[in-house]
Amino acid sequence: MTERDRRDHLRYRDPETTALRLLVQDGDAKLAVTGLMVDESYSGLACVYVGAALEVGREIIWQETDEVATPCRVMRCENLHPRVQLLALQILA
Repeated sequence: MTERDRRDHLRYRDPETTALRLLVQDGDAKLAVTGLMVDESYSGLACVYVGAALEVGREIIWQETDEVATPCRVMRCENLHPRVQLLALQILA
């Protein structure tokens, strides 16, 4: 992603699916979580994903591209349905 691309768009996301790649540190391993973007701003984003709930305050990585990794903090995690979570993230970078 070029600097011009970054200025023209808020952040990277797959334009066809709006899928996000999130990396969650679990001990020595990083778990990959795929979420669907719901909303986005310059300071944060919201997404829906299938999986276990994440603790508020936990830091995770949003893997925007192979070269761009953005640290985020979980601000809210709400259970919408069994194993379906709504996640609000604050962008730390």
